[in-house]
Amino acid sequence: MGGIFNTLISLLIAMTISGSVTTIAEVTPQEATDAFLSELSGGDKQTAMTYMDNKYVNFLENVKGTDEEMDRLEGALFRNFSYEITDCATKNDVAVVKATVRNCDFSGIMDDYQKKSYEFVTENLYSDTVTNKEKLNKKCLDLYIDQIDKTAEGDPSFEKEVFIPMEADGYGGWRIILSDEIMKSVLGELELPTNE
Repeated sequence: MGGIFNTLISLLIAMTISGSVTTIAEVTPQEATDAFLSELSGGDKQTAMTYMDNKYVNFLENVKGTDEEMDRLEGALFRNFSYEITDCATKNDVAVVKATVRNCDFSGIMDDYQKKSYEFVTENLYSDTVTNKEKLNKKCLDLYIDQIDKTAEGDPSFEKEVFIPMEADGYGGWRIILSDEIMKSVLGELELPTNE
């Protein structure tokens, strides 16, 4: 009798385990895209770490600034960001989601930044802020964030359809294949400062 009881318990445990595995809902490509865009715009660090090979994500996570400066930068970039998922095509373990992203138009940031930084350098040519590389880098970052913040005060005039490719992750979810071009569109055509 004890052997039958043990067998029944083993079967019930096996059924419970297999039942719980099959009741895990698979994430759709649309849900994966929604989660990614929502988490990215909300400053989720885990999402950022997953896509650190993207130059825009890498910049947002690794630019040398204080926590306050980084919060200000991300806050300005995503202040007016919104999106709408409009379509999806799936075949086997690949999918493409079409979404419309809206943001402020940050495409003119570099021109404005270069003018402001040039003005600052020429006005402070002999101060230690200009001759000290660390202080100059900090001031340049401040000027860059100022231009982004100023632009973010306006209306979100940038709108673009983006196509987001992804592949199945093997665990019932999807991994976005995030290109620099997709991130540039999400960030309203933002140009990143270079070391040149």
